[in-house]
Amino acid sequence: MDGPLSSLRIIDSTTVLAMPTAMYLMGDMGAEVVKVETHTRGRGGGGGVTYADNVPPNNNHWNRDGSFHALHRSKLGITLNYKIPETIEAFKDLVRVSDVLAENNRPGTMERLGLGYEELRKIKPDLIYFSFSGFGYSGPWKNYQGIGRMFELTSGVSQFTGYPDEGPRRVGSAWFDPPNGWMAVFAILAAIHHRNQTGKGQWIDHSMYQMGASTVGDALLDYIANGRNGKLMGNRHTSKAPHGAYKCSGDDNWIAISVESDNQWDALKNVMGNPEWANEDKFGDVIVRWHNQDDLDSHIKQWTRNFEHRDLMNTLIEAGVPSGAVLNPKEVLSDPNMKETSIFEKLEFPAETGMGTRVFLGRPWSMSETPSYIRSPGPDLGGDNEYVLGDLLGRTGTEIAQLYELGGIGKEPEPMDKPGTIQDFTREIDQGTLRSYDTEYKKLLGIEP
Repeated sequence: MDGPLSSLRIIDSTTVLAMPTAMYLMGDMGAEVVKVETHTRGRGGGGGVTYADNVPPNNNHWNRDGSFHALHRSKLGITLNYKIPETIEAFKDLVRVSDVLAENNRPGTMERLGLGYEELRKIKPDLIYFSFSGFGYSGPWKNYQGIGRMFELTSGVSQFTGYPDEGPRRVGSAWFDPPNGWMAVFAILAAIHHRNQTGKGQWIDHSMYQMGASTVGDALLDYIANGRNGKLMGNRHTSKAPHGAYKCSGDDNWIAISVESDNQWDALKNVMGNPEWANEDKFGDVIVRWHNQDDLDSHIKQWTRNFEHRDLMNTLIEAGVPSGAVLNPKEVLSDPNMKETSIFEKLEFPAETGMGTRVFLGRPWSMSETPSYIRSPGPDLGGDNEYVLGDLLGRTGTEIAQLYELGGIGKEPEPMDKPGTIQDFTREIDQGTLRSYDTEYKKLLGIEP
């Protein structure tokens, strides 16, 4: 048994980011995840083509998208063109030998194909059918489309993320997607546990919008109890002070400090050398400090700018003051603690791809008895058609060949994808899309000596 989920087979009929994340995590844990896609449109990796050294751009460029490999590692891959009836039957046959089906189409899409839960449970009564959508299958918004970047807005998170003089700000480029993927894993495993106890499958309706609203539960309760509707606070807190990000020495280096008690304030004063201003009455306790944050922050900023952010973090933590250096990507990649936890995982691509060794984000956990690791790069387009259709589903070589002739399956995009632009860091810096890049990044990542 290689991995805690090695006995499961999962059909991954998902796209974009959140659900592919859930699926590769389950693949890392040993589940046999069959990525179902189509060759009749682009692969939708999401971020330019990763060209290998000395490999011409027209050499299967659709199989070398960096984002695709990041989101679809540890999976098998088949192509099915749902306009061909024979492929619908193949999909149903795959359901018969699988434990879980995950899909993230707009509500109603799978039903129109004859692949909805009620239809598939007839052929696989204990199937776990996971549907992931923007607003769920009930309510007036159920047919609305949605992507991760909008849900921190519609679910209320952006009521609090931003600066009072600037308006709301989004948290990040895809902040909502990974948590939804993680929660999807939890829901699927809970349904599998129930099936193991009862023998019964079920349908899971997962709403990205509801997941977002669950992250602002304290704000909802505050409105119900106190009638307060929240406001933008920047880096400040509703009750703690000092609480913010403060400039340190060097270029764009910062440290976050959060003091929640008078004992922590005394510890911070000691580290600062007990300056005279820190003992003024207006900073005497938690409440008055909170009401005098402008003055407080002004003093702290003058002090922190004299220190290197990581050194100051270590000093403050040792003194009992909650703090954290604001690390940039290079600092995260080179941080000794990160390297010790092995969160970044190297993956060697087959020699014929010319891709060499790449580094991917692993998982924030490890298990002593059941290993989880990246099993393989993302699959080539239709790379496992023969294995899935032949070995798993019993199609003969002649039947598989007929599916190719009908256009039901394929290994090249139709129409052909246009090759992406070869990444040119110098040009991107000139264009302003990159600030800088480290020419020694491969050594930093440990993929070159």
